Amino acid sequence: MRDTEPRRRVLRGLRSVRVQGLLLAVILIVLPVLVSAVLSNADRERRLLILRAVQETGDAVAAGLLPLLQGLHLSDVDQLQQELARFSAPDRSIKVLLRPSGSEQDFYLIATEPPIFGEELEAERRQLVDLGILPDLSPGCSARFLRDHNTSTLDNGAQVLTSVASADGDAGCWAIVIATGERQVLGVLETQPYWARREVRLAMAIYAAMAALIVVMFAGIWTNLLRFRRLALSSGTPSGFASMTNVPELAPMASAFDAMVQRLHQSAEMLRQAAEDNAHAFKGPIGTIRLAIDPPQGRNAGPDGMGAETLSAGAMRAISLALDRLDGLVTSARFLDTAAAELLEPQYDRVDLSKLVEAFVASCVAMNTDGRVVFEARIEDGLVVMAEPATLETILETLVDNAISFSSPGGMITVTLTAQDDTAIITIEDEGPGIAPDRIDRVFERYYTHRTGEAATAHASAQHFGVGLWLARQNTLSLGGQIEVVNREPHGLRVSVMLPLADAD
Repeated sequence: MRDTEPRRRVLRGLRSVRVQGLLLAVILIVLPVLVSAVLSNADRERRLLILRAVQETGDAVAAGLLPLLQGLHLSDVDQLQQELARFSAPDRSIKVLLRPSGSEQDFYLIATEPPIFGEELEAERRQLVDLGILPDLSPGCSARFLRDHNTSTLDNGAQVLTSVASADGDAGCWAIVIATGERQVLGVLETQPYWARREVRLAMAIYAAMAALIVVMFAGIWTNLLRFRRLALSSGTPSGFASMTNVPELAPMASAFDAMVQRLHQSAEMLRQAAEDNAHAFKGPIGTIRLAIDPPQGRNAGPDGMGAETLSAGAMRAISLALDRLDGLVTSARFLDTAAAELLEPQYDRVDLSKLVEAFVASCVAMNTDGRVVFEARIEDGLVVMAEPATLETILETLVDNAISFSSPGGMITVTLTAQDDTAIITIEDEGPGIAPDRIDRVFERYYTHRTGEAATAHASAQHFGVGLWLARQNTLSLGGQIEVVNREPHGLRVSVMLPLADAD
């Protein structure tokens, strides 16, 4: 049982609409973040693959030219220009540079495709120097390919550098620089980020609409549930549940609630009327019997010895006691029916239990003018429960009256109010005789009492005919609480009422 209880609490928590709403909110927030990360990584990988393909194309062109350059002499430069034309392609530029053998000078731009002349040659060479490509070749003749460089552009961004290669030849150190038009490369890569594409924006709009719809739907259901709760806890139901909801699917349930409330009202009214009818029906015969037996009790015996001897004193007293008990039972029945009707129509509200118990004990002290018992109170402040003040007062009155009835003169009755976790505990202790162990399980049964003889008549009332403790238990259960009775040592009785504390505002 101990192992399954935490699991039950977890499952009960997961069924909570509030917890499910929180989990839904977390999913709605985390999901786009995860999808964005996946799309971003996919877009990055796609760009790298396309760029690598362009680079490998440039490397292939350079690899095709390198064997020619290794055996080429300066006198054959015209042949080089013809070979470059073979590798020409739209938006592709090829530049061949040479550092003559035995020279430590800079590279010279020997040939280009497409061809350029005059001052443009020096401008192209200077641009390559500024990009840091030619200086890498100065110490030797080993070029780093583009994949070892950051992406660079030529001609003010019009071209993307895709390949750099070098080789030693008969004429010196040859360098090949290949660039591809920006439009060709970036056109394939798509200049817009993935989140700016039309299809991605459409998907984002659909997701936002779906998330908004879920939030609106959840908020509508939650709002209606709160309205139902407020209406159920209100002092009256003037409008009904059906008029409180704007969700069509909840309307049948709200109408069923209204019908149930109407039946409860009718049942409560019938119980109240039945209580009045029963009281009137029983009081008449009881009054007639009492009038019939009262004269013999008060009449002196006549000369002939008749009169009071008609009924013996013992029989008359037995009849009188029986009538007293019958009268008490009738009163108990009326009290019971009225209380049952009140249980059908609870009007719960936030009640400061600490102040209510404190005021109740103060009233008990004020009414205890003869000093028959002594009251002591230990009350913790600030404890609030959801209940009816009248119901709480009925519980306290029943238990304290029961404690007084069993207390000896000068006995002490202690009323304690404490909090344990989320529960308020009211404890009433007396110094009476307690209850026999074989009877303690029956004290909450209806119409059960262990009072006998004069104890029964001295305290004859509705609550002392086996109704008080039964009703205290029913009232406690109706508030969602528990009640228990234990004997004290060396004598006395302790009654504990446990009620759930109200949620903080």
